[in-house]
This record gives sequence, structure tokens and C-alpha cells, in this order.
Amino acid sequence: MVVVRHASIAIVGRFQPFHLDHLQLVMYGLTLADKVIVGITNPDNRSLKAVATNTHRHQPSANPFTYLERLRIIDAALRCAAVATDRYEVVPFPLDDSRVWADYIPYSTPQLVRVFSAWERDKAATLQRGGYVVELLQGDPEQKISASDVRAAMAVGQPWQHWLPSGAAEVVASLPGESLQQRCAHLDHER
Repeated sequence: MVVVRHASIAIVGRFQPFHLDHLQLVMYGLTLADKVIVGITNPDNRSLKAVATNTHRHQPSANPFTYLERLRIIDAALRCAAVATDRYEVVPFPLDDSRVWADYIPYSTPQLVRVFSAWERDKAATLQRGGYVVELLQGDPEQKISASDVRAAMAVGQPWQHWLPSGAAEVVASLPGESLQQRCAHLDHER
């Protein structure tokens, strides 16, 4: 089997918040490419839409962090993991508007999607229909860290830091404004 090394590879997601599984996926991406482009989907919460394969992703409680906060969280996690700044870039990626995708991630950049459920399969198919080459990585649902679980712990004041990489947890804990409990309220919509 011949492994093709790419100039860059993209990993897109909401990252609400960026957790250890996300970091692991970026690190794997760096074994495949010189650079990873991390695309933050739903950069504008006003554009959130319901989808059949992920019924909570459009709920306010599933989106407690702004685009800029997520950018800071991801940057801190990657810096703490000793990823050189020239090996990654964090960009907005409006997943629900394929007309602008190439403005953020060139179509020549393959997308790396780890599949745990129908939602990720649907996202991969959407990216392929939109013009990207998609590389699938099968995930183990039994070992998956769920951002919903992280937010649920935040909502009730339970420990959540162990699910986040170094740097990311510190940024989340230092965010100004509403408390994490307030940001993640109304979790009954997610279950």
C-alpha cells in the first residue's frame, strides 16, 4: 500500500469544544500532510440549521462557544501539543453553504473525516458531493469522546477538564462572559 503525503489536509467540525479526540485527529492528519487546515463549521450561530442525522447540532446549548473562542481554544491546544504554527491553520468553514467552501479550504485539499455515526457519513458524503476528496477514518463509538458529554458536565458544574487537551481547558476556563453552566443550559434538547 502506497501512502500519499499531501501538502495539506483538512479537518472540519464544530469543535464545541475542541477535545482530546479532535487533537488526536489533527495529530493523525499531520502524519498524512505537511499542514492541517482546521475548519470551524457553523462560525456564525445565526446560520445553524437542523439536520436529520444530528438532531441537536443547531441548538444553542450545543453551540456555547463563538467562532473566535473556538479559534483560541484550538490554537492553545495545538501550541501546547508542540505543533509548529506553520503546520496548521484555523479557518471558518460554513458547512451549510457549499458556495463559499473554496474561499476557506481549496478543493485540492483532501478532507479527513473520522466516522462514528450516520452524521459523519452524511458529512463526508456532503463534502464529496461538494467537490472534495474525502479520506475516511473509522472511529470506535465505544471509545469516542462526546462533546455533548463535555457540555453536559459543564452545564451542571461537574469535572470536564480531563476531556480537553492542555491549553484548551485553560482557555475555556478563562473565557469572559456567561459561566459555562449558563452557556450550556437547556441540555434536555440534546438528548
